[in-house]
Amino acid sequence: MDLVIDIFRTVQIFQYTTIATVSLVSYEYLTKLDDEIHYLWGRRTSFGGVLMALCRYLPFINVYQIIVDVSWTDMDSERCLVGYRINSSFVYVEFILSIVVLFTRAYAVWGGDRRILFLLALVLACAITGSSYATFLFLKNTEAPPFHLPTSCLFVLGNNDVWISLVILIICESLALGLLLVKSMQHARDTKGLVAVGARKRSILTVMAQDGIGYFACTLVITSANIVVLARVTPDLRDFFLITQGALQNILCSRLLFHVRSVNEFPEGSFVETSTTQFHALLPTATRD
Repeated sequence: MDLVIDIFRTVQIFQYTTIATVSLVSYEYLTKLDDEIHYLWGRRTSFGGVLMALCRYLPFINVYQIIVDVSWTDMDSERCLVGYRINSSFVYVEFILSIVVLFTRAYAVWGGDRRILFLLALVLACAITGSSYATFLFLKNTEAPPFHLPTSCLFVLGNNDVWISLVILIICESLALGLLLVKSMQHARDTKGLVAVGARKRSILTVMAQDGIGYFACTLVITSANIVVLARVTPDLRDFFLITQGALQNILCSRLLFHVRSVNEFPEGSFVETSTTQFHALLPTATRD
């Protein structure tokens, strides 16, 4: 009897977490819809526009998880397992997308430096290889329960190897932030004395550095909490927070992109440096075509 109660409690936690995540994504979408219309709709297709669109719409894939967790009751266990693995793959793409956004920004801030491009490309390739293998092992060892339950899909997680992917994520975010801060300090040193003391002007590079610190602080807390969850909770609940983290990281990335575009378009109190020109070019243009 206690086992059945624990099973239904686990199912409820997954359902509540998934519904709360989708509600958060929907709220974020509606509150930032004006920015999306202004900076994304009606523009020519660009690399920055694609990144922005993916950050905005990819988290909605979690609606599929609601179908798996809530709607698929009394379904074949193998079908549930396939649905779980498909949704987990999309969540993994959300994590990779956040790394691509941060690396693109770091590369652009460094003015398209080939050495930075090589470094970021190498790290990204290693990160995708390592994290995809860890995620593959995690999903491979996820199995349907050995007994039939008249409830939503439930799975038995064989390991917590996905923690490797989370550590890789922290390393990549640290690298992107480090490159941004180094460039910001170089810029501050090179332009020292150009702006009068007490002036209200701030460079876009400074704004981006501040945004980067804020982003890193948020994701570091979220990722660290997820690693603790993987290590401490029961096996059936190891992955319940991964969906929420993937959605939150894409939300933060879209806000980063919107903020930079906003500062660039309304530069009152700021001036634009040539070192960030390429980054602006990667984003949707400020004027309609």
